[in-house]
Amino acid sequence: MSGLTSELHCVVITPEKQVVDARAFDVVLPAFDGLRGVLPGHAPLMCRMGTGLLRYHDQQNQLQKVFIDGGFGHIQNNEVTILTPGALTRKNLTMEQAREQLQQAEALPVTTVAQVARRRSAIRRARQLLLLVENKS
Repeated sequence: MSGLTSELHCVVITPEKQVVDARAFDVVLPAFDGLRGVLPGHAPLMCRMGTGLLRYHDQQNQLQKVFIDGGFGHIQNNEVTILTPGALTRKNLTMEQAREQLQQAEALPVTTVAQVARRRSAIRRARQLLLLVENKS
């Protein structure tokens, strides 16, 4: 085993581009079954990602947030790699766009069980987008 390091390498990749390539002190992943915290020295792990915010503290100790839309996460040797069909950073979305997505989600029909589930999922996704663009940590 190599010497301990105090940082992680965090990479987020979509089919179109690499969205994040950063050094981080810590990473919180939105796994499908809840949030997973990662610190340097974390045991190897592969997990399915959910829809939500990936958070990490960069080298300037600033909190960074990235919206992850499912996919897979892999942790090994202080490398955190996320492969996802979709990812957004704060600079890719405005508050107006996030609010519009929430309004559209809330307007979805709810006459069948499948529609109720779809609406809930869309609302949850839109709320995560709002958290991405908020000025709060």
